[in-house]
Amino acid sequence: MKEYGIGLLGYGFIGKVHAYSYKNIPFYYKEPPCKANLIGVCDSRPEALEEAKNQSGFEFTTTSYRELLERPDIQIIDCCLPNFLHREVVIAALKAGKNVYCEKPLALNLKQAKDIYEVAEKSGVRHQIVFEYRFIPAIMRAKQLIEEGAIGEIFSLRGVDLHSSAVIQPVGRAYSWKAEFEKVGGGVLMDLGPHIIDIVRYLAGNFDRVCAYAKNFTSPDKRTDDLAIVAVEMKNGAIGTIEASKMATGATDEIRLDIHGLKGALRFNSLTPNWLGFYDNTEPETPIGGEKGLKMIDTVQKYPEAPGIPMAKFPIGWIRYQAASAYSFLKSISEDSKPSPDFKDGLEVQRIIEAAYISSNKGRWVNLSELQ
Repeated sequence: MKEYGIGLLGYGFIGKVHAYSYKNIPFYYKEPPCKANLIGVCDSRPEALEEAKNQSGFEFTTTSYRELLERPDIQIIDCCLPNFLHREVVIAALKAGKNVYCEKPLALNLKQAKDIYEVAEKSGVRHQIVFEYRFIPAIMRAKQLIEEGAIGEIFSLRGVDLHSSAVIQPVGRAYSWKAEFEKVGGGVLMDLGPHIIDIVRYLAGNFDRVCAYAKNFTSPDKRTDDLAIVAVEMKNGAIGTIEASKMATGATDEIRLDIHGLKGALRFNSLTPNWLGFYDNTEPETPIGGEKGLKMIDTVQKYPEAPGIPMAKFPIGWIRYQAASAYSFLKSISEDSKPSPDFKDGLEVQRIIEAAYISSNKGRWVNLSELQ
């Protein structure tokens, strides 16, 4: 079995999730594509480094990311750092010949994302952006149904990513580094937005233009938004809305998606991730007694390549998507195939976000072609 060494940048919440995912792939997949060894971890906090070594078993810790790049036993750099640090470390890793797995968003802004993508394309190494919601079996099945033509021409869509993390804080108080524009490059549209934007783009196709309104409610840095609503028009003519919010009182972590087409419709809610709603509009109309209506397809953990534990019939949980995403990246490296989603997908999502911010600031529709 091939072996690859992992160098992890950042051991905060998401860094722990990534480490957990690598360690558990052998349990989820009886025949993993390779062995992933947690070699080194970089963080600026001594307590985080100590925790990483004790909790995840990294062989060494460091406060300098360049030490990871210099190690010949590290072939993969996993970036879990704040947005403003991505450009420097990801480009350095690519130039060092390391395969790179990077948390969303790809960069602080569109220009930086372009810089990263250009280097990535020239590097010849594998690169993947972490859009883990693509790896929910329900979303995977939705993709299949759309490609099979089950819902036909798409007319409209609605996608939301709802949190209430800003509601519970006193108004006017920054609640994390994500409320600082210089570190984030925006606000909730940069934090939650990539998830729902990518799912919509993955399922419904490319965006043509957007019209957005982003508003700050809580942060002293008025450049960071807590709530953003985006009207969208797709290349295929479909129209819809996308909402990213940390002001959704009563919400915990909820992604909802509706896609309506000529022949059918799809519905998904991340709080009931074991099911995909499918409406077949081709079934015959009957006054009473027919079977036409929303069908709930049980997708649970029916990954085609995961006969390990838990079994396919058991309910799925949030962290399982992360492991499937990491597995996909390791598989692409091991088989020398193109990862998906890659940095090109990260760049396109960044382009949509930047267009949305321009729209909100200028109060007009913005065509994606304006930001080429």
